[in-house]
Order: sequence, then structure tokens, then C-alpha cells
Amino acid sequence: MKLPRVAICGRPNVGKSTLFNRLTRSRAALVHDLPGMTRDRSFGQVACLGEDGEPEEILELVDTGGLDFEGDDVITQGITRLALEALQEAHVVLLMVDAHDGWNPVDAEIAERLRPLGKPVLLVVNKIDGVKGGSPDGAFYELGFDSVHIISANHGDGVPDLLEAVRALLPFHRTPEEAEIHDPSEELRFAFIGRPNVGKSSLTNRLLGYERSLVSEVAGTTRDTVDTVFHQGERVYRLIDTAGIRRKGKTTEGAEKLSILKAKQAMARADVSLMVLDAVEGVTHQDAVVAGYAEEAGAAVVLVVNKWDLVPKDTWTALSFEEKLRHDLGFLRHAPLIFVSALTGQRVSKLFAMIGQVAEAHARRVPTGRLNQFLRESVAAMSPHATEGKTPKLYFMTQVGVRPPTFVIKANTDRGLHFSYIRYLENRLRVQFGFQGTPIRISVQKKQRGEDQPTDKAPVRRILDVGEGLRPGRRTRQAGEGRSRGRARR
Repeated sequence: MKLPRVAICGRPNVGKSTLFNRLTRSRAALVHDLPGMTRDRSFGQVACLGEDGEPEEILELVDTGGLDFEGDDVITQGITRLALEALQEAHVVLLMVDAHDGWNPVDAEIAERLRPLGKPVLLVVNKIDGVKGGSPDGAFYELGFDSVHIISANHGDGVPDLLEAVRALLPFHRTPEEAEIHDPSEELRFAFIGRPNVGKSSLTNRLLGYERSLVSEVAGTTRDTVDTVFHQGERVYRLIDTAGIRRKGKTTEGAEKLSILKAKQAMARADVSLMVLDAVEGVTHQDAVVAGYAEEAGAAVVLVVNKWDLVPKDTWTALSFEEKLRHDLGFLRHAPLIFVSALTGQRVSKLFAMIGQVAEAHARRVPTGRLNQFLRESVAAMSPHATEGKTPKLYFMTQVGVRPPTFVIKANTDRGLHFSYIRYLENRLRVQFGFQGTPIRISVQKKQRGEDQPTDKAPVRRILDVGEGLRPGRRTRQAGEGRSRGRARR
């Protein structure tokens, strides 16, 4: 069910993202001292608590990029365009200004542009904690808004009263039951990852069918991760658009380092990472580095070769490209591959089927009985190599985790197996149980004395009789000993 929507706007670096994180109780929006960090809109839900501390109302909050009507570059104009779209769709608008900087002519221009929208507007004077005396510039009241709220988004001062004022202006309300909030565990999460300017945001917009992320020819346009939750059929998806990851030697600014950190975090929370490659430039060393990050994070991987419409083709173009790609990204031979074009939409719709297949393999669990049969057959086909003069004996195998599939082999040694034999087992696991696109984790542990082979049957706790198994206290022991001596005398 549709939620009431509140949008935060203002010029750059007035604290919009800080207030967004405060109200949504998250760190979804990237916060930095550098102006213009927010470029794409961030959406979050605000739970308004009742007197008993339980959520009684849910509303949607939108964080927008800093408005700059004088900017003539393509990124600044794109930020302003997306922010104005968010204001058009909002039911209530929060105009945020900086108490530390005082009145600014850009604030007055934004206020003039908000009036024709006919939306309820609350003036929010932020960063009051940095003002001597705790009183803002009186010129803020000349902007002409009846409702003025003085807050500190960083420390939370005045935020509860602001939220109450917002609720009073909403045209309708939604309880948590009416909001129909889905369980996050039901989401299938996938992220577009890759180096800058390979088309991640273009694929995001093409897949969603509208302009969700800002797109330009300037490398590094996306700075923060952009999450979008949507339904496709009966399934709930969370699409994560990430910032491009450059080489470490070229990453000098603190803001860019934060963007890369959030991109790596997106790989860790995604079930599937869509590794986007540039068909024109081919596979580079940095592509291998980024793909390695996804492999280490444990996400399933799909190789997406974008800009395929720009490549001159003949009968063998796709085969030769794939052959070179498999050679350069040898550690991802298990990952499925698809050639797409975000510009024309070629094969983009097929991504959903591939995401579903690798996500299913990523969460697949194999019964212990079948694993032990697999282990016996694998050892019979090829015995493990001797390590340090000792031939390992493999007793049994069990799966201890999913996402990614993780297995433990009990052996007569804790020195592990040769890496080539581990790769041999991984390849056989993929073929026999269909672990396509997902990394596999295998560890070898020494079998302890008396350790039995595990079964798929969960152990059942025995219910004790009353008093059975209880350790007697000191007085109980003394009383028992006294009765024993008494019976002995008789």
C-alpha cells in the first residue's frame, strides 16, 4: 500500500543525509564534509513510535541531492532534475538550511521555487549546535514559512518535535499493518558492480524502466550505493547500484574511499553480484580485482558484458570474446555469462532468470548422505596428494553453511589438502550438484577421537525425570552422608 512521502531538500552540505540517517535509524546515506556527496535519491522508511515505544505509523522519506540552479555541468543539472522530481512526488517537503552559515541567497531561491508546488513546507534550521548562543540568524524567518524548526541532526536535538510536525501535515496515515512491510529475508538481493563508466547505472535504469540513478559520460558519477526494492512476479528484489571501483593508486580522496567501502559492503550483503564489463575496452586488470572482491565476499557472480551493440561482430565474435574473458578471469569459470546492451535493452530482461538460477545454487543444501557418497567416489577416482610425506585419509563430509555453500571434510590431518585437490573437489561438486555461479568453501579438519559421522537427523534432547541430573548442594550431600552412616550403625 502506498505510503505518505516526505522529501528533504536544500543546497549542498546542509545536513540532509545526516537527518535522513537519523530519522530512518540507518546509515543508508553517505555522509561526508565534501559538498555534493549525495547525487541520487535515497529512499527509506520512518517508524513513528507511540507512547508504548511500538511503531504506530510508517512514512517514506526521500533524501535528495543538493540543489544548485546555477550549475552548468551535466552532473549538477542531473542532480537538480532528480531532486525536483522527488519534490513533485512528495506530500510534505522539508527545506533544510545551515544555521552555522546563516542566511544564503540560494536558500531564498529554493524557497521561491517551492511555493508554486503547493506542498506543505517546513523550514528546518540545522547545525544549531555550532552556533554561539543557540539562536539562528533571524533572516531565516524572512523566507516566509510559518513552521520553523531548529534542530541538530547530528545530535538529535529537536528531531522528535520535527517528526510530530511532519505527521500533522500528512494527507493520510499508514499503520505498520497497512504498510505491508515485507520481511527482509524474503528479498533476493543483487548488486551491479564493476569499475567506473561500464554502464552499471544505465543497466539499473533499463531494468527498472525509469531513471533511478543519475547517468553521465563522466566516470565516477555514482558515489553512493543506490538501493531499490521492487516486485517482479511473486518475488521481491532489492537492486543495489554501486559506485565504480578504481585502482587503489588513483583513489586519493576520502570521499571516494568511502564510496568504494560502501560498494564492497554491497557485495557482502548481496546474494548475487552482477559483474559489469565493457565490451569495447575488454577485460582489464581492474575488472579482475573487482571480481576478486565479489568472490571474497561470498556472493554468487554473473558476468554481464555491456555495450555489446558497439562491438563489430562476425560469426566468431562472441566465442572469441568469451574465450579471452574465461582466460583472464580464470577464477570465475563457474560464473554464467551474458552479452547485453543497456542502451538498446538487448537481453537485459534475461538477467532475472540468470539471477534466480545462481541465487538458488547459492542457497542450495546437499544431504550428508549424498555428500559422503560423493566423497567416496571422488577419492576412488583420484586420491589426495601426500602433504609433508603423509597421505591424507578423508573420512566423511558435511555441509555447514549456505550463501555461499560451505563444506567441512574430516580427515586424519589438520594440515589441509593440496590446493589442486580442493579445486578438483569444487569442480566435481559443481558438476554433480549444480553449483553454478556460486563460490564454494571447503575446509579440512582433523577428526577427533570418538567423533562419529554426522547425519541429517537433528539430535533430540532427552527429557530428564524430576531431580535427575541435578547436582546436590552442600547441605544435601551432608544429609545424605548422615543417613548412610545411620543405616550402617543399625
